[in-house]
Amino acid sequence: VSRREVLQLGTLSALGLTAGQLPGQDPRPGFGGSAKRCILIWLDGGPSHLETLDPKPHAPQEVRGPFQVIQTGIPGVHVTDLLPRTAGLIGKLAIIRSMTSPLGEHNFGTHYMMTGYKPTSVLEYPVIGSVLGHVKSPPDAILPAHTAVPDFRVGGSKLTGNGYLPASAAPFSVNSDPAKPGFKVQDLDFFTNVTADRMQRRRRYLAQLDQFRRQVESADEGEQDPQFEQAYRLVTSSSAREAFALDQEPQKVRNRYGRKTVGQSCLLARRLVERGVPFVTVNQRG
Repeated sequence: VSRREVLQLGTLSALGLTAGQLPGQDPRPGFGGSAKRCILIWLDGGPSHLETLDPKPHAPQEVRGPFQVIQTGIPGVHVTDLLPRTAGLIGKLAIIRSMTSPLGEHNFGTHYMMTGYKPTSVLEYPVIGSVLGHVKSPPDAILPAHTAVPDFRVGGSKLTGNGYLPASAAPFSVNSDPAKPGFKVQDLDFFTNVTADRMQRRRRYLAQLDQFRRQVESADEGEQDPQFEQAYRLVTSSSAREAFALDQEPQKVRNRYGRKTVGQSCLLARRLVERGVPFVTVNQRG
């Protein structure tokens, strides 16, 4: 390690790198892991840990959970009697009971949990789903790399999701309730009297307009509007519509997931990750 590199460590820490990551090293350790896809089920105002996975049966009455407990196959690990099937799967779960937030406010805590950083008025950090989508998704992917079901209104609806990353990393909100009859994804179909040919002409026109703007501004060659490109791929793709087609699932499967919004959202998330979407956020707002 050269003297110059040692002196640079202070700058690296300010940029979010650790002292173990010297210049020239990849600042993203772990991105080569074996996991391919992830579903985050975000229960905003959901059941507490005392009612589910951390009932604290040996704590004083005023501290422990209100329900009876089940001893799982792992010594010392209990869950409440509301979760008998979960108790049988305990060997496949990683339960973290030590997480806490020092911020004392739910929306701040949401930002902290979703991004890994304490919120600041100076900068909005991207959430994990947008980071993974930005890093791992190919640029020509049809389905959005980070999809939110039914929407991404978390943390008081103040989080954009992509933070300081480009707009292409923003979560794609379905903006429709999968539990309602006739569920349909917003903006997945053409507008009235708009055909595929008209969409293609608009796309070419937008590309020409961008090219003219860059010539006038003498700017470097930049990417096309990522939100328009995403919308174009979605509305012109039959495979995208098929991915969101919950009515293709057998009634028995839909009933097993539960007919309420959170159950059908989880079923839709499963369909999306099976079709290659790297990250899906299921948002249940209590």
